[in-house]
Amino acid sequence: MSQVVQQIRDKFEVVLASSSPRRYEIVTEVMGFSQVKLMKPSFEENLDKSLYEGKPIKYVHDTSKGKALGIIEDLGKLACGYAQKPKLVICADTVVIDSDNTIHEKPQVPQRQLTNLLDFRDSDDPVKVVTSVTLIKWQGPDDYTLEQFEEISEVYFDPDFPLSILYDYVDSKDALDVAGGFKVQSFGGAMISKINGDFYNVVGLPLNKTFKALYKAAFPLEQ
Repeated sequence: MSQVVQQIRDKFEVVLASSSPRRYEIVTEVMGFSQVKLMKPSFEENLDKSLYEGKPIKYVHDTSKGKALGIIEDLGKLACGYAQKPKLVICADTVVIDSDNTIHEKPQVPQRQLTNLLDFRDSDDPVKVVTSVTLIKWQGPDDYTLEQFEEISEVYFDPDFPLSILYDYVDSKDALDVAGGFKVQSFGGAMISKINGDFYNVVGLPLNKTFKALYKAAFPLEQ
């Protein structure tokens, strides 16, 4: 564990408000916050996409903020009038946006995943993986701040990737539970020829911006 990570942990309890195993691995194994607390956001991810036509980044921004506001409410209920250690809470939402500005979330079913991957493979343009992170600095029910930022990574699919292997990937039922329907950190990464931007953002959480935000929140006078 790095000295900086230990210093942050000495001051704050780090909370990951997500059920994503990918984000958990980034926070615990890559960043080094081995004792991170998990909370599941109660916010229903059902914003009307028709209200975000031409504004897909605002959609993911609002979803992430909605998760954060729900977590703040939950933390207030858990406080129950007694003192708790201050917390830094990481909330995030990730979507894939294609060249037509269509928002792709978790495909859930193989047919939707197959359609996505074929479209991504056959497009001349990259897809954009957009993660919106909302960091809560929580020191009590009436004492908290929010910082929100987005990270965009461009993912280029290999147009010559063999279709038979793509079909096999869909048959494996891998990545039905991730935005767009592909996992860059596993065999799904074989379909990708290039990434412009933060690799970890494509996995589920931008490493550079998130860690810097945690540091800035923990040590605001040391910037």
